[in-house]
Amino acid sequence: MTSKPFALSVRIVLFDQHGHILVLKRSKSSRTNPGKWELPGGKIDKDEAFDAALKREVLEETGFQVVIHTAAGTAMQETEEWRVVHLVMIGSMMSGGLAISSEHEEYRWASPIELGGLEKADWFEEYFRMYLQAIPAAPKESTGSE
Repeated sequence: MTSKPFALSVRIVLFDQHGHILVLKRSKSSRTNPGKWELPGGKIDKDEAFDAALKREVLEETGFQVVIHTAAGTAMQETEEWRVVHLVMIGSMMSGGLAISSEHEEYRWASPIELGGLEKADWFEEYFRMYLQAIPAAPKESTGSE
């Protein structure tokens, strides 16, 4: 039995001024995870540094030029051809205006709580469970019956 080769994909967590995270909904015609939500980013081209690839992918997918600050975790994905490792970074928007590419059909600035209710790409679901789900939920309002 031969195992699939590994591939590297880079992703970014971008926050708005309210602490919401930018997520993109993949187009329904995507080969993997059609119609599901994910973080901006994508594959690294041959001989491309991962940080340059991330900046390129984010610009192509969102119209934002970004600066990368730190690593924020990893997740795995199995496709027909590859075992994809998603390296997730945290960054900031430097310039540009939001304009999503044809790879995606919608965008949303979502709180970690809202992210929990979205239908996420398989790798993003794994990442969410490992890293984002631990963010405390907003306190529930009292019903007065306690």
